[in-house]
Amino acid sequence: MKGWKLIDAMTLKESELTEPEETNTSSKVRITKALVTLSDVLRFRGDIDAEKIALGSSGIGIVSETQANLFGLEKGKHVYIEPVRECGECYNCKNGDYEKCQNFLVAGEDYDGFLCDFMTVPNDKLFVLPASVSDFEALFIDHIALAISVIDKLNVQKGDYVTILGANNFGNILAQLLIYYQAVPIVLTQDEEQYKIARDSGIYYVLGQNDNWQKEVASITSGRMTDKVVFIYDSDIPIVKAFSLAAFNAAVAITGVTSGSISISFTQAIKKQLDIHCINNGFGNAAAGINLIANKAINLSHLKLDSASYESVPEKLKNLSEEYKKEGRIYETVVDLI
Repeated sequence: MKGWKLIDAMTLKESELTEPEETNTSSKVRITKALVTLSDVLRFRGDIDAEKIALGSSGIGIVSETQANLFGLEKGKHVYIEPVRECGECYNCKNGDYEKCQNFLVAGEDYDGFLCDFMTVPNDKLFVLPASVSDFEALFIDHIALAISVIDKLNVQKGDYVTILGANNFGNILAQLLIYYQAVPIVLTQDEEQYKIARDSGIYYVLGQNDNWQKEVASITSGRMTDKVVFIYDSDIPIVKAFSLAAFNAAVAITGVTSGSISISFTQAIKKQLDIHCINNGFGNAAAGINLIANKAINLSHLKLDSASYESVPEKLKNLSEEYKKEGRIYETVVDLI
């Protein structure tokens, strides 16, 4: 098993990876496609602490070896690999409450990610993909799973207005999912291209950098502002905007695909008595995400992406690093591994 391992800041090396011991509850998967996100780029740059492991935030593949035929899981099956795993060691895990794991393990952060040829994966982290779900769509199941977690945590109901600060791929997916659940997203962005993509995706309320956000949100909500606000921390919007746009006693979710760091002043949040939730994964929502794609609840065709081959990964990460340095953002990149 080999892959592109991070050995130092700005340096990847194709290396043999430590392979977990195969058991009758795990299968070996040939990785076919991986998704590189901003989280991978920040680790590559050395902007956030990183283990010396293979990067790659999401992945799909084909089962090459399996010890047991579990719910149709057999050799040759096309599968999505859930990237978030419970630690199995904390108090909650030992008591079977895995959704409240105190130390979730994430691919490309805590264990080898998907920029590799093979992975040995616990069977309960493998999901057989129906023919109606394309490879491209499957790479965004983790984004959808996270969006479901946000919606559940905020207890979004039919007709609720939800302000979303950030219109990157995750913000776009979250807004579309809210529309599917008959809520009303108001998407804010300072990026003109993201603004256009959001409008092309069928999101009605999209406010750009030239709009007066405070005035427009007040107008849309008849002066009430919104009781539910989502701040995406890999956007280029200051979090103080989320607090200023929230109604008194509103619920604010701080979330995003990237696990970076931000500075926060809680002055407005305390004054407004906001209920703040931090959500960083979609653990347990993979099957629901697959069903939503299969039912055409979300249109991913408008998303802006880049592409790369396995051989070009080191050069691609360097280019993405330069792009982030200049633009403050990157395009998530699909890597073909075969």
